[in-house]
Amino acid sequence: MQDEKPSSANRLKSLLINLLLILCSLGLSFAALELFLWAWGGTHAAQPAPRAVAAPAPASPDSDIPIPPDVRALAESRYKLLTLPDEWKRAPAPVPAGAAEAYYWHGALHVRNAESMRLAGPFPQRRSDTYRVMVVGDSLTYGFGLAEQWRFSSLAEQSLGRQFRIEFLNLGVAGAQSEDMLLFVRKYLPVLQPNLVIYAVCHNDFLPTGVGQYATQAAYPFPLPDGIKSFLIRNTRTGAFLDETYDTALRRFHLRADFYDDILADFGGYQKRFARDVQEINTSVQAAGLPPLVGIVLDQFPAYGSRGYQITMVAEAALRQAGAAVIPTEDFYRRYNGQSLYISRWEGHPNEVANIIWANMIAGVLSRREDLQAFRK
Repeated sequence: MQDEKPSSANRLKSLLINLLLILCSLGLSFAALELFLWAWGGTHAAQPAPRAVAAPAPASPDSDIPIPPDVRALAESRYKLLTLPDEWKRAPAPVPAGAAEAYYWHGALHVRNAESMRLAGPFPQRRSDTYRVMVVGDSLTYGFGLAEQWRFSSLAEQSLGRQFRIEFLNLGVAGAQSEDMLLFVRKYLPVLQPNLVIYAVCHNDFLPTGVGQYATQAAYPFPLPDGIKSFLIRNTRTGAFLDETYDTALRRFHLRADFYDDILADFGGYQKRFARDVQEINTSVQAAGLPPLVGIVLDQFPAYGSRGYQITMVAEAALRQAGAAVIPTEDFYRRYNGQSLYISRWEGHPNEVANIIWANMIAGVLSRREDLQAFRK
């Protein structure tokens, strides 16, 4: 006797039950992960930003750069967080006089003037007894994600200020690229009348003005309606955590590409454009009667031999070809190979440790300059 075939109604009922079980399992898993993330966030709460410390004296090229233990410990503690703490989220702040915008991010006050520099009001008046350094760069120079006193320019001024009458004017602008640096230099050289110009290069400075560094950041979207995804990301820790994890996985497998490959392949003439810009920057600097431009390439992801390292070498070669004085980073990449020098998983800009290292590299080179010795205290 043959078994009776299940009716259509029974098959539909079985399907609905299985679907309900799957949805319940997903819901329970989501709820369990949400509870875990809340518990983990309570155990590994965000620590306050480190108080300002005395910048270390310039070290010799062969010696290790001293990092205050509490600063290093705090920087490393941020990596333990799995969800963005509420106190780190972007929040409005009172706008100081002379500024165009102000807000908090990662607990640090960010101020922008009309040109998006971290400045309220005018630059200080020029003093003939003070050696003035004008620093141009992008968001790494601006100090995105950090309190102003932790920028490498502030730390270098503090370090060199023990021996010299010196000031650093930071003209960092988030999103600026080499073409913008040329405009800043030409505009502010006659206004600020510096003794020296430093260009702090970031890898995405190779890109043309206004071009973002990720061309495929929306590729392979997670298969959920946008409204549901946005709601979960905004209102649950699990949604935000899964969104970040999914994005990281796609980038790791190069399904969402970054800009490294394009620059190394010179897509769109990126290397040629950058070389042309630094040549014109140095020409403008020396035409103003100043010594050659000083260049340093900043990279908060030091990995010796990586694509980032290769781009740094290309940038340094272009700077040297343009006649600029280069602060080399070969030792930086070897010494800090594989170390994490970014702020947090939500803020990839350089942390306090990276800025201390770069400040010391800059201070060590500048302290030996002949033109600075006349400003010794």
